[in-house]
Amino acid sequence: MSREIGFGIVGGGMIGKVHADAINALPGTKALAVWGRSEARVNELAAKYNAVGYLDYAQFLAHPGLNVVNICSPSGLHLEHGQAAAEAGKHVLVEKPIETTLERADALIEACDKAGVKLGVIFQSRFLPMVQKMKDAIEAGKLGRLILGDAYVKWYRVPEYYADSWHGTMALDGGGALINQAIHTIDLLRWMMGPVESAFAMKKALRYPQIEGEDTLVGNLQFQNGALGAVVATTSIKPGFKRRLEISGERGTIILDGDAITVWEIDGEPSLQGDAAQITDGSANPAAISTEGHRLQIEDMVKAIREDRQPVINGVEGRKSLEVVSALYAAANAQQLIHL
Repeated sequence: MSREIGFGIVGGGMIGKVHADAINALPGTKALAVWGRSEARVNELAAKYNAVGYLDYAQFLAHPGLNVVNICSPSGLHLEHGQAAAEAGKHVLVEKPIETTLERADALIEACDKAGVKLGVIFQSRFLPMVQKMKDAIEAGKLGRLILGDAYVKWYRVPEYYADSWHGTMALDGGGALINQAIHTIDLLRWMMGPVESAFAMKKALRYPQIEGEDTLVGNLQFQNGALGAVVATTSIKPGFKRRLEISGERGTIILDGDAITVWEIDGEPSLQGDAAQITDGSANPAAISTEGHRLQIEDMVKAIREDRQPVINGVEGRKSLEVVSALYAAANAQQLIHL
């Protein structure tokens, strides 16, 4: 029997609970330790999972049997927490986005490479069955030459989400709706359509003008294969709608609504609609997410460690969506076309 893989959770918030649930749902893995700045949150999470809580990060990293550190802290702290974990010889699994800037992302990748530890970046949607089905069809050429790829994330967040919070700040969030909420769908768009050549965008804080980042962004992309794309990323739209990914080629269109395929119209193939129930929907409630995607991705991280291979979404792969996000932000700030 393979030895148990011990995990430590950085951050006592909502997403840390998702990680802990996913870890403890897998055989041969266990959440052993929790670190955070809030003693009450740390103690609550540690007690729930029979783990040890820490307020000192160095002591947390020294916990016996700790193999992997799951970084669930605010985005702008991922480098700080991940680098220290790598230097302590721990593998690192970091929530999206990998960091808030490409420079900080590169520094984290370099730190993990230098320490000889594995770095994974959470983009759990890639592991879901209908997303895999969509990707396989595109890879098999069923849509023919790709023409248009659109990502729509029209979500809503209550005022309390941005009040007295790191959300929407440049230092810890790196922006707003695009980098925090929409980056999952941006990742899928780029993964299916291929590398982006250029970007243009406009962004504003329309509902929440007090935040430093944006609550609404619209953008256009041109991919290296010549196809075009549209992006809508917002937390300002009531009541909030499921994310939507539309991929069209010469031979037809596939549409993903939330986690379910609702349109499968391809020349020579039977129509397919409503395939698979919704697994998760964070359109109006950030806590309304399933652990299934995280469970599948953490399972891949465990296999990567045991098989001594790279995780499916390693640091370099996880950086790619941030590159698109950064280009859209640069284009919006400069009000000009940005070439990647």
